[in-house]
This record gives sequence, C-alpha cells and structure tokens, in this order.
Amino acid sequence: MNGTQWGQATMARNLERNCPSNRPCSNIICPDPFDCVDLWNEYECTCSEGRVMSSDTKGCVDRNECLDLPCLNGATCINLEPRLRYRCICPEGYWGENCELVQEGQRLKLSMGALGAIFVCLIIILIIALIFVLYNRKRKTIKKKRNGPEKDVRETVISYDDEGGGEDDMTAFDITPLQIPIGQGGVGNNMPPDIAACKVPIIYPVVTLLPGQELNVGYLMEERKKRIDKDANAPPFDDLRNFTYEGSGSIAESLSSLASGTDDENQDFNYLQKWGPRFDALATLYMQEKSKITKPTNDDKPNETSVS
Repeated sequence: MNGTQWGQATMARNLERNCPSNRPCSNIICPDPFDCVDLWNEYECTCSEGRVMSSDTKGCVDRNECLDLPCLNGATCINLEPRLRYRCICPEGYWGENCELVQEGQRLKLSMGALGAIFVCLIIILIIALIFVLYNRKRKTIKKKRNGPEKDVRETVISYDDEGGGEDDMTAFDITPLQIPIGQGGVGNNMPPDIAACKVPIIYPVVTLLPGQELNVGYLMEERKKRIDKDANAPPFDDLRNFTYEGSGSIAESLSSLASGTDDENQDFNYLQKWGPRFDALATLYMQEKSKITKPTNDDKPNETSVS
C-alpha cells in the first residue's frame, strides 16, 4: 500500500493478460517531425514524449510539464528539454522525483535483541575471567602447602624465614675463597699451599751400558748436558746485568789472584785421570799446579815498622 501523498493511475480498456499487439507501426512511416505511436492494434502519427503539436498542426514544440504542477510540498519546478522533461527542487525535509517523500533523520538504533546479546556476552567474559583468577590462586596455595619452607632446599640454597637484615647484606660477603685458581695464572696470587700449582718432574731415559762397556764419565756428562739444555725450566735463567762503566782508558788488572787460593793444594785430583781422554787436559793442568810448591820470599813478607 502506498502511504505517500502522491499517486499515479493508468487506465486500460479491452485488455487482458498475455494479449499481444499486432505492431501496427512496423510498416508505417510518419512525416517529419512526427513519430508513429502504437495505440494497441492502431497507430497515430503524433509528437514524441515531451512535445506537443504546434498550433498549425505542422510541427512539434516543447511541452512545459511544469504547467501540470507535478512538484509537491512547495517544490520548485524547472522545465527541461523534451528528453529530460522537468526537474523538481525539493525543500528541506522532502525528497523524491516530485518531492513526494518525507526525509527522516538517519539515526542508528539497536534493537532489544542486539542489546540483550551484547549484555550476555559481557557477562560470560566476566565469569570466565573470575574463574581463571580463582583457579590460579588455588593452584598457588596448594603448591605452597606441598613445598613448605622446611622442604624448600635446593642443594646449598636454603630458604630462611628471617626478618631484618636490609638490602646491604646482599653484598656483605667475600667471593675470593670461592674462586678456584687455574694453573699458575689463576685468580689471585695468594693461593693456599695445599692447592698451589706443582711442577711435574721431567722423567729422563735411563742410560744403560752394553755388556763389556766401561763407564765413561765424559759420555755421562755429555748426556746430562743435553738433558739440561732441553729443559727450559732449569737454572740459570737468562737475565740482564748492568755493570759499572770504567771508562775507555781503564787498564786491565792482574788475574794472578785467581790461582792464589790455598784450597786447591789440599785436594787430590788423581780421580780426573779416570774420567777418560776428554778430561786429560783438565787433569794435566791441576796436576801441574799441585807439583809446584812455592815458598814465600822476603818480598812477600809485610814490612815491619817499629813504633817507639
């Protein structure tokens, strides 16, 4: 049912559904500027839509549709060309081709069903959040009862329920005893003697003699010399010595005092002859020094002066 103030009625006679026309304009040519109009099994040469016949019936002129007052509700009608007919300028609050419709303000409204659905969803979300919070609290309480303070022992870490102390106690400890030195370059130089790094002694191969071979002291000395030369930790170590500069014109002193000792005269160097041919020169030197017996002369005696 149309509830507007504007309506249009069309009248038809002698018609029924599915009753076709015989298209009378198919073979009719009307003079210019008229067009053939089908009148249901009849035709008429007249002006097209939006035009009317002129007063002399020889032509067509534009029809002013605004004379029929098509615009409603105080709208302004503007006549256009025959193809567009007319246009209505509607006042505020009306719209449509002839301004026949009342324009209502567009407002967003929610039905009661939509509001109820939103309210139910909010209640479900709140219930789920409340259940989650209660479950977490209950879980923490059960875990705390199972693992009491007396059972909270993890290797060397014990939970003490002591009050006081303050934040400064967290740094009041010495970590030096907990540092384990690694080798000689470990942490700190004040290592206890029981954990001090020890040098591993070098094990040398034992010198074996073949059957019938005599003990050669020179061979033994040569072997010992090779061992010591290969040992990087054997003293004496290389170091830098700074001697006093005596000047470029200094005279070398006598070295006779090197052989003036009396300890060598009381020693027996005959064992040097048993060391082999390598020590013959050394044995000859010491034997010659021993054979020379010198007596002190008057020049060697100290001058005596009488004191009166």
